Amino acid sequence: MSEFEPPSREYTRPPMTRGVDPQRMNWLWQLILQSTDLDPDEVREALVASGVAATSKRLHSWQVSDRDDAYFPLSIAELERNLRAVVALKKQRADAIDAAADAVVADQIADSEPEA
Repeated sequence: MSEFEPPSREYTRPPMTRGVDPQRMNWLWQLILQSTDLDPDEVREALVASGVAATSKRLHSWQVSDRDDAYFPLSIAELERNLRAVVALKKQRADAIDAAADAVVADQIADSEPEA
């Protein structure tokens, strides 16, 4: 099927198979970590950079089963904050790389100009 052919049937939302408690979003956090290249250490770095005193113990508590003694519930607000902190850190890193690349290009241009 090419990208221009309509799908054979219309999109439908999947059924809700679980009750969603906004104060217990650990399952969604775990799914995000499993489906992306997001590393808990990077999340911790991002949280600390944004002023959140996140410990490795706290991050671990979000990744274990709710039957585990180390479990601590993660709220939807914390989940959003975590993801926004990671996005901000990635943007900061990309901006730093761009600035460094611009500086290298500027140096190369300056070096290639004839001296007066």
